[in-house]
This record gives sequence, C-alpha cells and structure tokens, in this order.
Amino acid sequence: MEPPRAPPTPELEFGGPWGAGALTLLLPLGLVGVVSACVGEGQGWGTPTLALPTPPALALVLAWVGAHGLGSCCGPPRSPGDTPGALRDLGWLLALGGALGGALALGVPLPPLCPLLPPLAAAASSVAFGLGLLILARRRLRGGGTGPLVYEFFVGGEPGSPLEPPESLHWERVGLCAWELSRNCPPSPGGFLGVFGALAWGPFGGPLPALLLLQRPQNRLGGAGGAACGGLYALGLWIFHGATTQRSLFSRDPRDPRVAGLPTVPTATGQVLLAGGWWGLVRRPDDLGELLMALGWTLPCGLSPPLLLLLAGAALRELRALVGERRQRRRFGGAWGGLCQRVPHRLLPLVY
Repeated sequence: MEPPRAPPTPELEFGGPWGAGALTLLLPLGLVGVVSACVGEGQGWGTPTLALPTPPALALVLAWVGAHGLGSCCGPPRSPGDTPGALRDLGWLLALGGALGGALALGVPLPPLCPLLPPLAAAASSVAFGLGLLILARRRLRGGGTGPLVYEFFVGGEPGSPLEPPESLHWERVGLCAWELSRNCPPSPGGFLGVFGALAWGPFGGPLPALLLLQRPQNRLGGAGGAACGGLYALGLWIFHGATTQRSLFSRDPRDPRVAGLPTVPTATGQVLLAGGWWGLVRRPDDLGELLMALGWTLPCGLSPPLLLLLAGAALRELRALVGERRQRRRFGGAWGGLCQRVPHRLLPLVY
C-alpha cells in the first residue's frame, strides 16, 4: 500500500515572501510619491517627495475607519459585491459630501485640499499597515495561518485565498477588518494589500486624474478626445457589468434561462466551466472591463503620474492572474486545457 501523498505546496503569488515584503514598502512609497508629484506647484509635474503622516491626518483617517467599522459591527459581514453594502458605502460618501457642502455654505473656513493629500495618503498607508498587523496577530492567536509570516501579512489568509486587487475601491474592506477584530468569527482572508487598496490606493489614486485636470486646465482634452475617453470608459463598464452578471447568474444556477444556452466545458469533478458570452471572448473579461475603465479615466492626463499607478495595478493583477491560471490548470487538468483551446486569449481579444 502506497503511503499517502503530501498535498502539493501552494504556489505563492507576487514572488513569495521576498516579493511581498518588497511590495509592502514600494506600494505605499510609490503612492505617496505620485500624490505629491500630482499636487506639486507650477504648470509641470512636481517633484515626488516622501510625505510623513501628520497627527491631524492620522486622527482624520482613524476617525473615518472607526466610524465605518462601527457601522459594520451593527450587522453581519458582507462581501464587497453585495448591493446593500454598496448602497451603505454610497450613504457614507453622501454624508461626507453633505457635511463638507454644509460647512462651505455656512462659511466655515476649510484648509486648502491639495497640500493635505500627501500626508493623508501617508496616514492612510500607515493605518493600513497597522490594521494588517492586527489582523495577522488575531489570525495567528486563533490558530489560523501557517504560511510565511511576511507573505501572510501582505496577502492574508492561506496561500491562494481570494483578495481584492489594490486598484479596486471597496470601503467595505475597512469595515470588514474592524468587524474581524471585534467579533468572534473564524479566521478569514484579509491582509495588508486588501486594506491598503481600500484605504489608500483607491481613495487617493483614483481621483488623481480629475484633480490634475482641475489644477491644470491646459491639459484638458478637446471634444473628440474627451468623447473617445468617455466611450472607452463606457465600453469597459458594459463589458465588466455583463461579465460579472453572467458569472454571478451561472454560479448561482447554471440552468438560469439567461445563461443556460451559453457554451460550457465539463470537468472531471462534475463542475462546468463557462466558455460563452463575455467569457467566450477572453478568459478574463471582468479584468478587461476594469482595464478599459481605468484607461478611459486616466488617459485624459496623458503621460502623467496617475498612469504609473495604473500600470502598477495592472502588473499586480496580471501576476496574480498568471498564478491563478496555473492553479486552475492543476485543479481541472484537461478540462482547463479544453477551455483554453475554446477561448485562447487571456485578456485582449486577438492579442493576448
């Protein structure tokens, strides 16, 4: 009788512990540098500087995280894609905008926004680092997590656990972290990358193109260029919404009339892989949609610092996707090969 085989060692993303450790330093430093370059004085791009978190910036970020975490503790945890969570986040943003608008209407003097952005980005990165350490300590104390410490801090959970990419704006990740720290729940995925993406990368990296165009009107596109970028964004939104809707319907009930007629690939485990609709165009149409939206939002600024954030986020997503495809190939074997033959391109139709 053959001895039982040990399970295969999970393949680590981002180059393992060394890559995770380097990214833990490079991502915050790069974000703060890009933000400082975008708010630089003069008509050109400013010089990137290393802004440090100031006490008022730290207090503001901690107050925001505490208020959002308190709201999350009032109900059960939710996934970032849930509609109630998205509506709740919209309510938070509307409340914040209403408070700022009311302060302006009442004549309350507000400090200039641009000089506050670099220290706020640094404060948000520092708070994300602290939350990542707290979540790691909580998981380890409760017996969860056995992988490399630095890698687990960066990614969260076990190797291969799902996480949100840093370019996604999910404020619920912050609320979920507070919920994890205060409720008696089992260990779950969540690490520095997810918290940093929700607390620093999305809020400070996402609005930079709009900030640049407001600061430097001479860089604005004409009517044709603006229409092209708007069309690119709309195309990406259409693809992303269609792909995620098809995936959600198919995962809940493959016999749903809206997806029942789409081509599929059977697997040895009894599962079926979706190979039609948007998922018959490329193997990652959701990523394609997000990439097109990001390009439509960033290209109006031309060769600018926000483009560096877009390229960095796209590179991180691609690294994770390549590892994920190798896992799928090991999991489904020949069925995954059949899917790749039916849908040969990963991200860009007829190109890649």
